[in-house]
Amino acid sequence: MNQTLKDAIREVEALPEAEQEELAQALLAMAARKRIDAKLAAAEAEGGEIPHEEVVARMRARYDG
Repeated sequence: MNQTLKDAIREVEALPEAEQEELAQALLAMAARKRIDAKLAAAEAEGGEIPHEEVVARMRARYDG
């Protein structure tokens, strides 16, 4: 874990629990999007047949709730 993330976590720990939860949920969603985007980019680089934008739109619609 890099220092910036460690600093951010320390700041979040100082907030009330409800705000911690809100930020944690947002971070989890961002991390999931980053993982999905990385997997899709890797698949596209290997010569995927479905355009990246179309797959991303489907994945986001399915997993972003």
